[in-house]
Amino acid sequence: MQTANIELIGDDDSFPVSGIGFGESEGIKLAEDPEEIFDTDFSRATIPAGIGGRLGRTEVPVRHLVLPFNITGDVSGGNVPIEAQIARFRKLWGSHMQPRRVKWLYTSEESGSRWLWLYLESKIKFNQKRDWNLDGFAKAVVQAVAVEPRYESTPLVVKAENPSSGTHTVWLPVWNPTDQEAWPDWSLDPKGTASFSIADFSFGHEQDIDVTWTPGQHANRMVALKPISVPWSVRPVRSGDDPYVAADLSNASGLMGGVFPLYSIPPYTGTQQNPVLLPVTINGPAGAEARLTLRRFWSAESGLE
Repeated sequence: MQTANIELIGDDDSFPVSGIGFGESEGIKLAEDPEEIFDTDFSRATIPAGIGGRLGRTEVPVRHLVLPFNITGDVSGGNVPIEAQIARFRKLWGSHMQPRRVKWLYTSEESGSRWLWLYLESKIKFNQKRDWNLDGFAKAVVQAVAVEPRYESTPLVVKAENPSSGTHTVWLPVWNPTDQEAWPDWSLDPKGTASFSIADFSFGHEQDIDVTWTPGQHANRMVALKPISVPWSVRPVRSGDDPYVAADLSNASGLMGGVFPLYSIPPYTGTQQNPVLLPVTINGPAGAEARLTLRRFWSAESGLE
């Protein structure tokens, strides 16, 4: 029988809350009827036409979860006072003045581990008919928010290093197994002074940006950076992050004169066995480095591979 295991992981504590033979050991168990722990919510606008219409903007709101828990003092290795258990549970989440980030880790046999980052959205509600010390039991309801509503899994990280002084091109193997776009995140370390040229391939999505562009015209697009002497972070301008950030906080975007990376790696592009190869050219000292990170997001807690 397949089952999912769920853990809560905080800054200085963690415990399992669900799974066969898994959720009872710490005396804090996810109860029945949690809300919004599965698929990612969205709404899609439509634009009327003479017959029917066409699709408009899609909005993906933050995720609001309602998580009921049964808390007891019955833990592996002995009995713990219920007051201590409740204090431990409260400390994991923090308070309205000092909220703590909690990792909701969902592990399934089918898809491995994926997670959300949660914050307490309102006070923890305890629904007690009498003093919990009498029964050694409490029911707590947590309302939490995930500002990134999609589940995340382990990112892909690949690295190119200049083997010797001069100009060299290295091809990095990448693949996106998810149902979501993956935005390239480049970390460039010149180890002195170096210039970098990084791949910004369109994968046929030119008209997502400009309908006058021809699909395929940016199939082999490269973005050539000016020589740099401090580390830079580089991301596509449409990712929602700053496209250029220099370690010394100098005006990196201004130096690039309006030239930006544009494209993501589309869903289901390449595989581990047959990856897409992205070139990066480094002109600089030996050891100059380009590291590419692809964070992987999913619209559900499991499946969709």
